[in-house]
Amino acid sequence: MRRSLLSLALVAAMAVLVAGCGGSDGGGSSTTSAADWASGYCSDATSWVTSLDEARAGVKAGSTTAGDAAQSVTDETNSLIQSIDDLGAPDTPDGSTSEATAKSPATTLSGRVARISAAIDTTNSDVTLAQQTAIVREQIDASLTDIKTTTAKLEADDAELGTAMKGSSDCTSLDAALVKASA
Repeated sequence: MRRSLLSLALVAAMAVLVAGCGGSDGGGSSTTSAADWASGYCSDATSWVTSLDEARAGVKAGSTTAGDAAQSVTDETNSLIQSIDDLGAPDTPDGSTSEATAKSPATTLSGRVARISAAIDTTNSDVTLAQQTAIVREQIDASLTDIKTTTAKLEADDAELGTAMKGSSDCTSLDAALVKASA
């Protein structure tokens, strides 16, 4: 009887070990085909670039307050960071590096959002509306540059992902949005 229980326990333990093998890299992140990953990244980034460009243009034209632009930038940036985080790694030989590259601007972008919020929420009477507006526009410009640089790095550093990005209509849209935002 004791031998049967020991054998049953051993079989159960082996079943647990076998079930734990494969299917995941153990890091908790998932993989997506290069084409799907490129499309997801570029689509999310295009929406973000367009929203930030509209916020910046609205502030410049005076049709949007610096506070409204700051809120839009905050919401859109948080959404982009979450979307990129949700993508996981592209299923390429350099997928984990590409995932890290895509996620790397998150801290910088969050810092830029914090600077925008601090400029808008300041109680310092010496900070003028013109200065607040300038800070919002400068931080948006810098954020757009961050994404442009990250996107170029993704294309250059992961050959398979770069090919997928060059063939993606979503990435073509992102390129166009970045060019428009740079104008």
